Amino acid sequence: MRHATRLDGNRIWRVATPGGTVLQKLYAERGGWLRAWGRELTTRLFGAKTSTRAAGRRATEARLLALWREAGLDVPADLSAAHPELVNVRTLVLEDVPGTLLSAALADPALPAARREELLRRFAAACRRRHDQALSRGEPALIQEHGSVQHVIVSGSRLVSFDLENAFRPRRDLRPLLAKELASVLRSLARLGDEPRFRADLAVFVAGYGDVERLREVARHYLAPSSLLWRVVWAVDRRYDERRGRRHGKYRVLRALRDATA
Repeated sequence: MRHATRLDGNRIWRVATPGGTVLQKLYAERGGWLRAWGRELTTRLFGAKTSTRAAGRRATEARLLALWREAGLDVPADLSAAHPELVNVRTLVLEDVPGTLLSAALADPALPAARREELLRRFAAACRRRHDQALSRGEPALIQEHGSVQHVIVSGSRLVSFDLENAFRPRRDLRPLLAKELASVLRSLARLGDEPRFRADLAVFVAGYGDVERLREVARHYLAPSSLLWRVVWAVDRRYDERRGRRHGKYRVLRALRDATA
């Protein structure tokens, strides 16, 4: 591993052990050293998120895996303590969770409609329970920095979340972070099919999530902010988003959410 600094992005290997197969995850730097340190400096200046460096992301994921499991949330087990020979400051050993990405399952035309709706409802309900805990504890690390249906594994009866190597830092008001995650989740749903498919999925998600007022607040946060400054910021962002013309653009899915929770 002495050449790991030359890697661009993480590497994961399946390793056979006497106790079964595990995943060995190596956290590598993203881009060259100048880009990596530039990103880290920006992160530290704004103070909004945890470290972007390889060792920092490894430490964040170890902390969040323990935090989420303590909160009763389903994430891969951190098996590093049982395999010290496979671990270093940039490597963790994780449970090898068999299964299919939730995004792939939902996009599979062979999946029965009832099973598809069940998975989406359970995913939404799990998001709601996690968000409730984040707000009651004042814990931003329970809000997923890259929330999406691409970051959940369907493994039998389990829905296992992964990709916890970045996190939000503490702040007084967590609601904007919830809005950010939920907007990201809805965009990931919009990528699965056409507009009618997304509208149907959105209705199931809203029903599964349950807290309609919180979802209304997410839409208002971006579409009708009370602050003049944020109205200007989101107006500029919205024009940029709309010029790109993407069907799953943030403001298109947020308008759909506003309609679904009206």
